Amino acid sequence: MKQPLWRLGVGLAGLYALAVASTGLVSHRPVRPLFDAVGGAIPYKWVNPPWYVGSTNVKPGPSSTDIPFENGTSPLIGVNSEDAQIILNLPQGALPPNGPDSAVRASFTPLDPKKLARPPGGMRPDGNAYRVEMAYQPSGDPVRQVTTSGNVVMVVPDEAEKMLFSSDGKSWAELPTQLLGDPNTVGSAFNTPGYYLVGTTLPEFVNPNKDDGRKRVLGIAMIVGALALLLGFVLPAILRRSRAAQAAVTDREVRTRRSTARRRR
Repeated sequence: MKQPLWRLGVGLAGLYALAVASTGLVSHRPVRPLFDAVGGAIPYKWVNPPWYVGSTNVKPGPSSTDIPFENGTSPLIGVNSEDAQIILNLPQGALPPNGPDSAVRASFTPLDPKKLARPPGGMRPDGNAYRVEMAYQPSGDPVRQVTTSGNVVMVVPDEAEKMLFSSDGKSWAELPTQLLGDPNTVGSAFNTPGYYLVGTTLPEFVNPNKDDGRKRVLGIAMIVGALALLLGFVLPAILRRSRAAQAAVTDREVRTRRSTARRRR
């Protein structure tokens, strides 16, 4: 399989990403809410949004694009998911012909990465995972590998560390990764359909109120414990003392009555 220069390929991907960004298809740098000081940015579209996104999230869906053969050769083309958060840039002839098939359908399915394997190297998922599929049309035969490397570009919500690839979503391999313009846009070589994800070592933005439920449960447990202590030990002790006091009073009254009766005799 022909392998073009990696850096040249990623450079082309970067130019493509910048061109798409200039038309408003790719979001500007998405950031965490505490540091979001840029107005007019397109929010990241999450499959499973973090706590701070709330109801403002627009969940992305699957999408596809047909790439027609021209005189038996696939064209130089860029295709992307409907949310423009993953982009493929394919050189001319990257897709091998397949009998009478006239096109290849590139499909993108955004996925919740927490339902897939965990990223390696202490990383966590940075945004959505994507399943990239390619099938010849009209036969439906899968495209298993391109003949010439293309590029894959991903836009993520946090600063990226590595782009990851998996053939089945059960384990991840790190890909050579290049930052494209800013820490939230990364590129790598594209050789085969499969699962793509970006990993980051940046700590996850934790909800400062997430322990309220635990504190509430702890408080209730303490109250229940205090009531159990009261009912099991303190209250019986009080009752015993009260009964002893009443018995002492009764005993004194009896002695007083007996003494009075003797004097009258």
